[in-house]
Amino acid sequence: MFPRPGDPTDPVGAEGPPDRFGNDPRRGPEETSPTMKPQLTIEQAQKVASVFAPLASSPGSPLETSELLRSLRPSLMPHDSVQQGLASGVAVLLARGVSNKVDNTANRLTPNKDSLVQRVGVRAAIAGAAYAARRIPDEDDTALPAAVTRLAGELIEGGALGGMVYELASAAQRRSSSTQRGAAISVGVTTAALGFALYKSRQYLAERRDFFTEDFDKLPLTLPKSLAVTAGMTGFGTGLAFAYRGTRKGFQRYFGPGITHDLLARSVNATAWAAGLTGLYWAGISYVGRSNEKIDPGYSEPPTTPLVSGSKESIVRFEDLGQQGRRYVTDVVTPELIEATMGEPAVAHPIRVYVGFDGQPLYPSGRSEAALEELERTGAYERGTLLLVSPTGTGWVDHTMIESAEFFTRGDIATVCIQYGRFPSFLSLQKVRQGRQQFRQLVWGVRQRLQGMAPEDRPRVLVFGESLGAWASSDVIMKQGVAGLDHYGIDRALWFGMPQLARWSAAGLYRPGQLTPAGTVGVFDRWEELEQLTPEQRDELRIVQLSHDNDPITLVTPTLLYRKPDWLGEQRGRGVPAGQHWTPGVTFIQTMVDAANAMRNAPGEFRSTGHDYRADTARFVAEGYRLPYTEEQLASVEKILRALEVERAARMKPAPAATEEQPIAPPAQRTERHAKSTHHLPRLHGTHTGGARWLDALSGANHKG
Repeated sequence: MFPRPGDPTDPVGAEGPPDRFGNDPRRGPEETSPTMKPQLTIEQAQKVASVFAPLASSPGSPLETSELLRSLRPSLMPHDSVQQGLASGVAVLLARGVSNKVDNTANRLTPNKDSLVQRVGVRAAIAGAAYAARRIPDEDDTALPAAVTRLAGELIEGGALGGMVYELASAAQRRSSSTQRGAAISVGVTTAALGFALYKSRQYLAERRDFFTEDFDKLPLTLPKSLAVTAGMTGFGTGLAFAYRGTRKGFQRYFGPGITHDLLARSVNATAWAAGLTGLYWAGISYVGRSNEKIDPGYSEPPTTPLVSGSKESIVRFEDLGQQGRRYVTDVVTPELIEATMGEPAVAHPIRVYVGFDGQPLYPSGRSEAALEELERTGAYERGTLLLVSPTGTGWVDHTMIESAEFFTRGDIATVCIQYGRFPSFLSLQKVRQGRQQFRQLVWGVRQRLQGMAPEDRPRVLVFGESLGAWASSDVIMKQGVAGLDHYGIDRALWFGMPQLARWSAAGLYRPGQLTPAGTVGVFDRWEELEQLTPEQRDELRIVQLSHDNDPITLVTPTLLYRKPDWLGEQRGRGVPAGQHWTPGVTFIQTMVDAANAMRNAPGEFRSTGHDYRADTARFVAEGYRLPYTEEQLASVEKILRALEVERAARMKPAPAATEEQPIAPPAQRTERHAKSTHHLPRLHGTHTGGARWLDALSGANHKG
């Protein structure tokens, strides 16, 4: 035993305590020089190490460390350091929240908080009850209450077990610190645990990096930066929680004591925070939505051909089309380009109809009516093919898809699209209902119009949708199953990247039955799968869905929180890492971050992975709609699609200086017809349009006032 300082039997204590430099006053002047640096004692090292201990720094540290390591494992898409840090930070916050709730509950249930046996025993009992909850049977694994109960049980069990580990490790640490040897052992164990956690972290990050072999997927990902972002994210989340509790205590003091007053204070606090966060959310997406009014330098000149919307003859103003609509109508393929690409004469000039959100922002039915009127004006019903398109949340339409259809139909096609939102798809989920309503009005209006035509004169009606567009359009058509195609007079439908949130993605298309007879619906990951069908079997298909096995946008659903998905089973699809494992909460967080990276692409470099379907598009358009082509024509189309996309990307860039090379004009503006046309509307100027018509009218009225 080492005597404690100040004890009369201790020669150091008898002479007085050490000075402020930690020197023994009994030592000579040469040993007590003020220039000597203080030495880090083993107790101080123990305190420093305990802060970073993966097991004993807090009741939640075991579960937090476990969730952090799990979040570093491979997932569907590559991450950079910031994205990985955000994902890990949210995972740690989730673990911290669960652990805090379990720890508070355990403390309230412990009769004698000074008894280690009781503290550990209560947590063991909670873990046992949680284990029983997560073992609740569900033969079909479809009952939501059972699934949620299992999720809660697994999370609570992790928090309780983590609390047990913390209590035991803390007790051992306190006992060992009474001796220098014990403290040294404690520091060694903590250092070893921390070293093991860092080793596994590096191992998982290396496994994640090694899975993605293409140079385009090798994002900058380092452990130090990832952990720094994780620390910042957890600090931010902890600060918000602290602020929330602080305002709640303020309301509790304001309303006074009592159960009723306490419930009122909590309700007011929750309402105030919900209102504030909702306001910030809408302010943020409104700012994002301003990109709809952005004027791209290469898309500021209205079209001169009357066969597209936004022209002089159109009932839709060019500025009302929005950023995506202006690109859509400007980039129409010309007969000259069709002939040069296909090696045979074009049948007609393609027609493109687009109605933007800003034209009728408060009247969705008005947008459908305008689209139907534009179809009449352009003579769309005289074309051999009528393609009805449902766009993504921003109003974007896959240009490679539309261009492919125009090439393979030799220009004998009219496409129509109605914008229903201005935000990225993950911010536009609430707009799906509006998109569904607009699309139903469009297809019904087209059907009514075709009923007045002789059967031999009617165009072939096709449907296309990607992402949220596939969701909205499939909900309309598939309400009656495949029979819905006949109900609306539609020949075939082609859908890319349909989210599993769509009811017919899971309930109809993947489960052939009475509504989807065998052989009428096909779901494919790539061309090689469709190629296995005979030409006769492809003719029988009425619906073709292309969904990559590793597309997180199609795979992310709330069920990832509490149920292991099929795509993480023993049989895995293309691009799904073998090292990815399902973990409640963490898998959902990973897939959400993956969804943000699913559409990374480089202009002209087509890939077949994630939510990038450009490499598959031309073949699936031709095969899905059963359009005639040769392999030489397909190769020529794919080559020109890449060239057109590179040109399009150049037109989207900021206006070049006078000395810089000007971007290549769109195909329609390179024709002799365009040069000789007298229907030139004025160019759009500035960086943004004025927005919706009613905003223009309001600003005009205020100006006059």
